[in-house]
Amino acid sequence: MAVPVNKEELQKAIETNYNKLKKELSTIPVELTTTTDLEGHAKDTTMSINNLISYLIGWGELVLKWNRKKDNNELVDFPETGYKWR
Repeated sequence: MAVPVNKEELQKAIETNYNKLKKELSTIPVELTTTTDLEGHAKDTTMSINNLISYLIGWGELVLKWNRKKDNNELVDFPETGYKWR
């Protein structure tokens, strides 16, 4: 997928990818959502569907926070206050 170059393309990409993810997630039985068989974000780790959704929600909320701060001319402490890069 090409990188969006304007607001309209970005909104379309978000909607398209959200719908794909929603469709894929809807096929997973609830009893399998805690099974840790997905490759994790850190080396040699695994995660569950629930972990993945939590991760995506957390980053989404953080992006919204950055935008609110930017709109209010506040300093954005990227990626977040207290975050330690490895």
